[in-house]
Amino acid sequence: GRNCLTDFHGLTLTRDKLNSLVRKWHTMIEAHVDVKTTDGYVVRLFVIAFTKRRQDQVKTNCYAQTAQIRKIRKKMVEIMTKEAGTVQLRDLVKKLIPESIGKEIEKQTQ
Repeated sequence: GRNCLTDFHGLTLTRDKLNSLVRKWHTMIEAHVDVKTTDGYVVRLFVIAFTKRRQDQVKTNCYAQTAQIRKIRKKMVEIMTKEAGTVQLRDLVKKLIPESIGKEIEKQTQ
């Protein structure tokens, strides 16, 4: 009676958190990928990214061009498959909670 077996079901953003991220004059880039972990689970990962204004930027908007968006999305999918395809599901959940995959994507797509 002291042990409890649990299974990871999902992790999502709430509607108010997602709405607080979306801003005018910025480009929103979304990507998703189905990855098979080393222990056989197929996980569908969704990533959302936004462009950021530079320190010395004068223009009010910071839109990304379509070719830039495609490159960023390709890099996001590549990082997600590399990070999630080489670990077990429990290790993947431990990576998702402190947003280490998101920080890696931000570092790679500067």
